[in-house]
Amino acid sequence: MRSRKALVLALLLLSAASPGFAQHEGGSFGFGFILGEPTGLSWKYTLSRTNALDGVIGVSPGNRFRIHVDYLWNAFPFHDPGFSLHYGIGAVVGFGETWFVEHDRKKEYWASTKELGVGLRVPFGIDYAIPRSPVELFFELAPIFIFAPDIGAGIDIGLGVRFYP
Repeated sequence: MRSRKALVLALLLLSAASPGFAQHEGGSFGFGFILGEPTGLSWKYTLSRTNALDGVIGVSPGNRFRIHVDYLWNAFPFHDPGFSLHYGIGAVVGFGETWFVEHDRKKEYWASTKELGVGLRVPFGIDYAIPRSPVELFFELAPIFIFAPDIGAGIDIGLGVRFYP
């Protein structure tokens, strides 16, 4: 985990120190990584100034693999053109072993399952395109409504970086 943080910091410092790069608005596809829930590879495809598709292939606690894809709307309420807000709707699928807490008459105990999980995500967050750089930083919060294997809810929180070649 410490090496991931060092890599993120090094890449951010490198991109900030390289003023000759074009801003990422010229590229419509970005890829990078996200740390949090889930942690993994992140991508974003810009459809227009106000719409995009994004997704993550990653892992969650308990050796659970996660894939999600979202349709996003972008808003630009700030004076700084590098900042934007996003919100959207998407689908999430999780598979592999996971641990969860079950409640039984005021008792809690840990249980394990290997069932496929399916849910709906409602992400919202903030993005920052570093000026004169192909780098975008983002923070996202996404409530999840789980439909399988049981009805439930969860939340994703992540901090990430994407590069637009």
